[in-house]
Amino acid sequence: MNEEKQGEYNWDNLRGMGVFSVISDKVLYLVKDSSFGLNPPLQLAICVEVHDNWVGFHSTGRGHQFFGKLVKETEDGFIWHRIEKNWEGGIKDLGTIVFKALTLEEYNTKVRPFVEGTVPEFNSTEELYEFYYSNFAQRGYHY
Repeated sequence: MNEEKQGEYNWDNLRGMGVFSVISDKVLYLVKDSSFGLNPPLQLAICVEVHDNWVGFHSTGRGHQFFGKLVKETEDGFIWHRIEKNWEGGIKDLGTIVFKALTLEEYNTKVRPFVEGTVPEFNSTEELYEFYYSNFAQRGYHY
């Protein structure tokens, strides 16, 4: 099995999976959406697509698409500024969405306690990403 330090990424192994940037469809992200206020729901994102004016991804339940723009890439993810048209024809600023690539340690402490059903024990971040990609990325691209 792949060895890694707790809380760190083994980018060489991730590159072997086809991950060449922090923005990747194969990276598993923890999503923090500021439009939910100080206590946003726990949300994961896999199969992320970033385009000029929208971001799309799959959570474990369904696809999501948000309009706006990329603010910046960070060392472990990226920040999206969500701007949506409203029913009255205006523009609504819904704040930022932070996509942070999960490490195995973060997954075990922040996510695993809330997962329903049986999830295997993972020995590396790569195994974690592969599990979520193989189970949730093939839901089609319906956002």
